[in-house]
Amino acid sequence: MVEDVRAALRLLGQAMAIEREGRRFYLQVARTQPDGKVRETFAALADDEEKHFELIKRQRDSLNRAGTWVVSPEVMEVNIDLSHPLFPGDKQGTAPSILPGSSEQDALLFGLDIETRSFELYRKGALETKDAVARQMFEFLAGQEQAHFDVLMMRYDALFGPVAWRS
Repeated sequence: MVEDVRAALRLLGQAMAIEREGRRFYLQVARTQPDGKVRETFAALADDEEKHFELIKRQRDSLNRAGTWVVSPEVMEVNIDLSHPLFPGDKQGTAPSILPGSSEQDALLFGLDIETRSFELYRKGALETKDAVARQMFEFLAGQEQAHFDVLMMRYDALFGPVAWRS
């Protein structure tokens, strides 16, 4: 049991770091993009990432304090297929670096990369845990990240056409 808690705490630490990175990135894009719709979309994504961070932090705190997962009212049961990644394995990590003056296309690709990494982490957590509360939380978060991915991909497709490396 102790090793399971340690492994869960490591995974939750990674999750908190990714959520923090995503929130910082989305806030940066929301502040710098001239298009109001883009700013609104990225601000909403930043808000979601903050909520995810807080949920994960509560779980981490509970595991540290009591060694148990806690039921969270915002975690709803979802029907999600975790048998496959969002992208084929050889297509991940293709996002450009985001620098001042980066294009919306670069921002969207970077966001897609963050959501893919988050999804994969939560997918791993859901598939590896034996705890029902943890599994439900990881599935919920994977579903949230998949929805974010879909929003970004629809925007990308609308502006730049279908992504050639999607299969």
